Amino acid sequence: MTAVLAQSFYVEQVNDVTVVCTMVPAIVDGNYELISDELFELVEHITAHGPIQVVMDLGSLKSIDDWGVAMLRAFDETIESCGGVTIFCRLSDNVAAALHESGLSSSLRICETCAQAVWSF
Repeated sequence: MTAVLAQSFYVEQVNDVTVVCTMVPAIVDGNYELISDELFELVEHITAHGPIQVVMDLGSLKSIDDWGVAMLRAFDETIESCGGVTIFCRLSDNVAAALHESGLSSSLRICETCAQAVWSF
């Protein structure tokens, strides 16, 4: 397992699956730009290294606004456009509600736990 650290994310490789763990409690207008920049630097790293199977562990994320939802949507679409698949997991009630209200929850792949997401590949 290799680990990559950023200020907002921790990344590790589990077999052929890249697990991206959030390390911030919120993705909102005030911190969106920094987090988005870091996430899309990670996208470049992820898409350059073979099978693109990504688990996005949102366990530490307790709050998200429309900016954050748009960022998750863009992340998922970018991975998909490169031939990959993203599974989101460990959504707090607030994050799940925000994704549901945006209509995004019906188009995302979501698992309850990180282990379920990794093993689903």
